[in-house]
Amino acid sequence: MKETVKKFKKTFIAGVILFLPVFVLLSIFQKVYGFIFGFGKKLTDLLGLSNVPGWDFAPALTTVLLIVIFYLFGLLTKISAVTKSKEWFENNVLSYVPNYSKFNAKMTIKLQPGEDLRQPALIEINDFRRPGFLIHSEEGTSTVFMPSTPDTDYGEVWVVDTKKVKQINMNAKEFKKSILLSGKGLKIN
Repeated sequence: MKETVKKFKKTFIAGVILFLPVFVLLSIFQKVYGFIFGFGKKLTDLLGLSNVPGWDFAPALTTVLLIVIFYLFGLLTKISAVTKSKEWFENNVLSYVPNYSKFNAKMTIKLQPGEDLRQPALIEINDFRRPGFLIHSEEGTSTVFMPSTPDTDYGEVWVVDTKKVKQINMNAKEFKKSILLSGKGLKIN
């Protein structure tokens, strides 16, 4: 019985930790939408759209306003001072929000898809080799990313001796698929 309660408590806490950032983001979006909705309602009245029977144009107009606002903020990112301020805010404030970095990285990957140019490799550890990505090599030292399964976007960053890194003749997409399939198709030439 004690073991069941202990497992329940651990799972419950993990759920709260996962749910909290999602809840915060949804709450912020709800507040922003509610704030913009007031402008959408006023604009609907100003344009005379509130007098159309059976139609409420305020939600649609609010959504259009949000899209325009997000687009304008996207234009602001082209200004280097704004980008530097955003980076400072993320590094010095948002870094304390649980899981923010993970969600930000995931969202960036999804919104700006591109070819993964990381070099697949086998990294020697003691008497065995582990699949990973070679990120950077310099002066006999290499930075490698050791992906986890089933989500290969998460993992650990290691700094190892370059002699312990053997590149694999695969592209990153094939390599990640191989890791998801428990190593099936992994080229260990």
